[in-house]
Amino acid sequence: MGAPIGGNSGTPVADPAPKPVPPGTVAPDPSPARVDIVVNRALSQVGVPYAWGGGNIHGPTRGIRDGGVADRHGDYNKIGFDCSGLVMFAFAGAGVMLPRTTSSIYTSGTRVPLAQRKRGDLLFWGPNGSHHVAIYLGDGRVVEAPHSGALVRIAPINWHGIQPSAVRLL
Repeated sequence: MGAPIGGNSGTPVADPAPKPVPPGTVAPDPSPARVDIVVNRALSQVGVPYAWGGGNIHGPTRGIRDGGVADRHGDYNKIGFDCSGLVMFAFAGAGVMLPRTTSSIYTSGTRVPLAQRKRGDLLFWGPNGSHHVAIYLGDGRVVEAPHSGALVRIAPINWHGIQPSAVRLL
């Protein structure tokens, strides 16, 4: 029951139906169960090939050409994930629809101090999160789709010595 709607009788009535959550926003349920869904969905893809431009809310997809490193690794012939595709897939399981690129995902949540990161938070590397994103697991580890020629993996937080930024979606 919510606040009265219309009139002045003071009689509570049911809240109207919730509005749909636009892409890149978070439904207000930071429950541990939702974090578990995100983490477990990402972990279920460990061992899947990296594919530049690969992955969506449904799972791994064929990579695309980039004219460089990804092409040399044949990513366009692989079914897999890039870093943002893995994150999109994991969060879709918890009902959070995210934009496709790492830098767009970076602006979809709330920045938190790295020292306050929690399981399920996203860690970003590069200016405005533009280079890489991974899902924090706790204990200094992430699950990530790291780069062409690699597989989705669990790894320590250490990416070329660059300090990550933390963003919370749940």
